[in-house]
Amino acid sequence: MKIIKLVVSFFMLMAIGMTISYADTSINTRYNKLISALETSEADFKYYNMKINSVINYNLSNKELHNIFLEIINNLKLDEKGINWNEKGYGDKIQLCATIKDSDKEISIKGINKNNKESYIIVDILDNKVYKHKEDIYSSVENVLNKYSSQVDVSACVVGEYTKRLQNHKYDDILQKILYNMSAKQIDKVKDVNFLSITAYSKVLNDDDLEYLGEKINLNIGIKYNEDDGKTLIYIATPIIKLDY
Repeated sequence: MKIIKLVVSFFMLMAIGMTISYADTSINTRYNKLISALETSEADFKYYNMKINSVINYNLSNKELHNIFLEIINNLKLDEKGINWNEKGYGDKIQLCATIKDSDKEISIKGINKNNKESYIIVDILDNKVYKHKEDIYSSVENVLNKYSSQVDVSACVVGEYTKRLQNHKYDDILQKILYNMSAKQIDKVKDVNFLSITAYSKVLNDDDLEYLGEKINLNIGIKYNEDDGKTLIYIATPIIKLDY
């Protein structure tokens, strides 16, 4: 009987460990898969963008917002002396903003209080360098927000570029390579002369689903030619592209 209890306890602990491990590594998987997809496209890395939105079901004071911002910035290994603070509003309608940048990253954090009932924290990270353990740093930001909110939504996008204009048939070739790499099924497609965008569902990104046209989606790819600099940009995002392009 004791042996049975030990076996049951062992598997319960394994299950809990797997759940925790999955939660901690979801953002890592997201980052690694997007970078892998960009490598498949043969585009040069330009930057990586992450937007994290959180809803907090109670009102945060200005001081509480300030402390959360500092915790996020410290987790990003940035010097808090470089923070630019900006506060707007008064009473129960406060908006606190913090921006900071270094040679590799630009961070914008916005905290909003509404009607004395709930608060919002929005983190926008723009990173122009690929390096090891980047995903661990991003995980720490998400973990900070998870301490205060049960609703944390993450949108991630990697952007690459080609130094020339691509032929239209090349757009489709690139997309098919990425879809294959991501084990993804195309759901919708929009195409113009210098622009192509598709939404898809990827089996390897199953933690970021949205519903679109009655189907699940978690992958958005856009390719656009920029006439100003003669380059073609590619955006690979989950679940959708939230950048202006």
